[in-house]
Amino acid sequence: MLDLTIAQNFLVALALGILIGMEREYDRYKRKGHAYAGIRTFPLIALFGAICAYFGDTISFWILVTGIILLGGLIIAFYYSISVKSIRYLGATSEVAGFLTFFIGVLCYYGELNFAVAMAIIIAVILYSKTILHQFVQKMQAKELKSTLLFAVIAFVILPFLPNQGYGPYEIFNPYIIWLMVVFISGISFVGYFFMKWFGEKGIELAGIFGGLVSSTAVTSSFSERSKKEKKILMPLVLGVVLANGIMFVRILIEVFVINRDLFYDILWPLAILAALTAAFSFIIWRKAESVKGKIELDSPFTLGPALKFGAFFAIILALVKIADVYLSSRGVYVVSLISGLADVDAITVSLSQLSKGDLSLEIAKRGIMIAALTNIAVKGGIAVLFGSKQFGRIIAIAFAILIGLGIGLIFLF
Repeated sequence: MLDLTIAQNFLVALALGILIGMEREYDRYKRKGHAYAGIRTFPLIALFGAICAYFGDTISFWILVTGIILLGGLIIAFYYSISVKSIRYLGATSEVAGFLTFFIGVLCYYGELNFAVAMAIIIAVILYSKTILHQFVQKMQAKELKSTLLFAVIAFVILPFLPNQGYGPYEIFNPYIIWLMVVFISGISFVGYFFMKWFGEKGIELAGIFGGLVSSTAVTSSFSERSKKEKKILMPLVLGVVLANGIMFVRILIEVFVINRDLFYDILWPLAILAALTAAFSFIIWRKAESVKGKIELDSPFTLGPALKFGAFFAIILALVKIADVYLSSRGVYVVSLISGLADVDAITVSLSQLSKGDLSLEIAKRGIMIAALTNIAVKGGIAVLFGSKQFGRIIAIAFAILIGLGIGLIFLF
């Protein structure tokens, strides 16, 4: 008798095949032409995969292998029969999707339902995005393709092979962490470029918001460098940095909320007030950015030089933090918070949130996190002044100075 779980897995395979087949049927209807398979064939392919896996498991593994070979032969034969009758270029997207659908059925039989569902959805989205993807590639320039390949090399070829351990006195030099920051900065520049290409100036705001979830310092560095070359979008770049800094406050609150609810309620009001002031700054800058006219001239989406420059700057700051932590840790939480804020807010936030669940008082933890956040804002202001254009640095420095002044007052008020 067929096990109920196996029957359920077969039904899931059938449903996922219908999902992919539905997209192919829709595409065939829109193009009004012949296609390899549609809403009936794809679920049958998924079911065939599940059946082959079942018999391969219960009788002989070679049944599954034979099923794979048989399906592959049928797909190749169909593609060949169509290609000899047509002089136009034929893609093999549907054929490949059909072959992958077979393995979705196999995954369903073996109970890997989450993986199978995720793969089916990804396949359906890729198939549906045909027009968007083709238009995107057609509009791509040589410099953009070159930058894409270069970014892929630094992110997926170089980074994984770097050792994630400290070297030198007090282990102050960690190649992986430093290069990871280079990848962050490069990635934000890269994503920001394509956001701008598709959404115009609003793309900078999106890059600032999403970049702030990862590293507001990296956003500041990236946008500061761009402010020297792209003066027509100065105010949108300023807005991106301010938004990224505002996201930092939200990120801190989320981290504290997850780890220590008591500390969260203590620190909620100071950070909420700073976030509200940042929102007010953002609105004012947005109104000014809206009045800026002129064509946006996009440079290369990725340049390694600025990222390496900030990577070296980050390495120096990180080394100072490690040394200071060794010699000053016994002088109190506030000194460590100030030093830690030079490079990173998340580490000190998580540490103090955890420690305040034990012997450390909530008041000291709250002030320590605030000091780290304000120090980090000061560092970002310094980056804007050092690496950005004169006007860019001045606007950021004024806005951040007001935030720091208010933050100091909030430390003593709350």
